[in-house]
Amino acid sequence: MIDLSQCTTVKSADLKSRKRNSFEVSTPEMTFLLYADTEKEKDDWIGNVGRAIVRCSSTYQPREYDSKNYGEGDEDDDDLSEYSNDSNNPYFN
Repeated sequence: MIDLSQCTTVKSADLKSRKRNSFEVSTPEMTFLLYADTEKEKDDWIGNVGRAIVRCSSTYQPREYDSKNYGEGDEDDDDLSEYSNDSNNPYFN
């Protein structure tokens, strides 16, 4: 198991590993090479792990929502709904 709170980077590693659909997750002590079945799965893993690294970061602060775009009262909403796998969600398009 990889402790994402200790991770520093996640990125494609096709050239490094000389295999398609590979990516690496790095910690200060170790780099893990991982492989997905498809390029889409690889991109999904990189995106999701990257967001998890950011959320675990000590400098992460939930973004402030503009009330005219998201409605009143959303500033303190931390339900992470912006990460839902919805076809209208820009993170997953």
